[in-house]
Amino acid sequence: MRREYSINTINRYRRKLQVQRNISMLIVSIITAVVLCVFAISISTQASGLERSVQYKYYKSIEVSKGDTLWSIAAENFDMKHYQNIQEYVKEIKEMNAIKSDHIVSGSCLIIPYYAPNDLVHSTH
Repeated sequence: MRREYSINTINRYRRKLQVQRNISMLIVSIITAVVLCVFAISISTQASGLERSVQYKYYKSIEVSKGDTLWSIAAENFDMKHYQNIQEYVKEIKEMNAIKSDHIVSGSCLIIPYYAPNDLVHSTH
């Protein structure tokens, strides 16, 4: 038995199929756009990380001058990028130099940590 359909029914069916194809294409396009955006952001984040120069930890010896305090020396050499606060930096200086109190003597030497790019170490310190 053969069924016959009207032109209107066939056209409605074709439109329905076209709408489903259009929705499918829209979803695929959106997913592709999201994946490309995530990929582009990932690449740009990695590239910006590479642009920053790598900093290495070095040590220098300084002679304590009259009037210097452990905190004044720390304040002159403190680097906010590598220490949470100046207290943390002072603690490291004290540990490195086996100092128990904040008292330092003029004429004595202290080892002070600092950070610098590898290519600037010899020219700046």
